[in-house]
Amino acid sequence: MYEIGSSLREARVRQGIDYPTAETGTRIRSRYLRAMEDEEFDLLPDPSYARGFLRAYASYLGLDPALVLDEYESRYGQLAHSLSPEGARRARERAERGPRRREAQLLWLAIGGVAGVAMLTWLGIGGSSVSTPPAAPTATVSEALTTSTARNRQVDLTFTGVSGRGSYLEVRTGSATGPTLYSGVLVPGATRTFTIPDAAWVRIGSPAMLRVALDGSPLAINGGTGEFLISRDGAVRQPGG
Repeated sequence: MYEIGSSLREARVRQGIDYPTAETGTRIRSRYLRAMEDEEFDLLPDPSYARGFLRAYASYLGLDPALVLDEYESRYGQLAHSLSPEGARRARERAERGPRRREAQLLWLAIGGVAGVAMLTWLGIGGSSVSTPPAAPTATVSEALTTSTARNRQVDLTFTGVSGRGSYLEVRTGSATGPTLYSGVLVPGATRTFTIPDAAWVRIGSPAMLRVALDGSPLAINGGTGEFLISRDGAVRQPGG
C-alpha cells in the first residue's frame, strides 16, 4: 500500500527542505503541510482542499500527483465526499468531547467510591473486621552489614589498549581456575571494563601496551608478561607469572 504521508515526508527530508521553505514554494501553510504528512486530512480547511493541496505538494516534491491522489481517493475519498465543512467540524468536536466525557464519568465514580468508604467509616460498619496489613519484612542488621561488605569488596577494573599492536589479556574471577570473563587481544583504543567481587586473576601479555584503572584510578602493572591477582589492595604478581 502506498503511504501518502511518509512518502511526502521522506521526499521533503531527502531534499533538505524545511517547512518554511516548502510553505513559500507551495503557498500552503506549514500546519497543513504537516497535517498531510501525518495523514490528518480532517485538519485541512475543507475536504476539497485536500486534493488540491496534495497535488500541489506532491508536484513540488517531485512525486507523481496521480499516484498520491489515487491512493487518497481509495482510502479517504468516500469519507471526504460525505463530509461538508460543517459536518467535518462537528465530527471533530464529537471526537474531542468523547475522551472528556469518559474522564468526567471516571472522576464521578472515583468520588462516589471515596464517599462510600467515608460513610461506612462514619457508621462504624466493618470497623472491627478491618485488619492492618502486616508490615513488610525488613533486613536484619547482619544482612545489611553483609550486603554492604560485599559491595565494598567489589573491584571495578578497566583495561584500555594504548600502543603497539595491543596486548593479550585474560581475565578470570578470583583465581586462575575461576570463570573466564575475557580472553583476547586488546588493540589500541579498545576498552574492557569488569566489576568483580573480591579479586580478579589477570594474565597480561604486554603490560606496557595497556592502561589499567582500578575503581577509576590508574593502577601500575610492574614488570613484563605475567599473571596478577588484582584486588582493592592493588596488583600482586603471581608466582611463576
